[in-house]
Amino acid sequence: MAALNGLASALESYRGRDRLIRTLGYCCQLVGGVLVEQCPARFEVGTRLLVVSAQLSHCRTVLRLFDDLAMFVYTKQYGLGSEEKDVFVRWLSVLGNIADQLYYPCEHVAWAADAKVLRMDSARWWTLSTALWGFSLLLGVARSLWMVLRLRQRLRNPMANLTSIYQAAQASGQPETASP
Repeated sequence: MAALNGLASALESYRGRDRLIRTLGYCCQLVGGVLVEQCPARFEVGTRLLVVSAQLSHCRTVLRLFDDLAMFVYTKQYGLGSEEKDVFVRWLSVLGNIADQLYYPCEHVAWAADAKVLRMDSARWWTLSTALWGFSLLLGVARSLWMVLRLRQRLRNPMANLTSIYQAAQASGQPETASP
């Protein structure tokens, strides 16, 4: 019963539903692709799973039509990352936000062209949105790797951390000893 309550709770949020739809879609795509390619006797089942996967992907695309405002608010709040201490992380994040801000309208145009709302070929817009999505992912990976490297450096040299804390305290006029 606890698992059922947990699932119901997760499905109450947009993020929880998106995770479930994404997971189901990828599982259907994986199993369907394997069945189509490796099991000729199960070709029809595999094809049906691939159709379900495509529909779930389409569902996520439609739901993302409403993500623009939340992404804009997040990007506006982050701004140029002035609160970020590491300049490299700051600019990777800013570039990632720009890529994300450009991604959404490109995907919307591609979707609208596929839905025949706009009379144009959607292929270029899908390509552009995919490129922006990939660029955003690469920036996120680079940001994460950089942060892991910085953390490893700090762990390897704990005295440097104490020295920098001491220097920061000296510069701000704080006493040398920490209060309990």
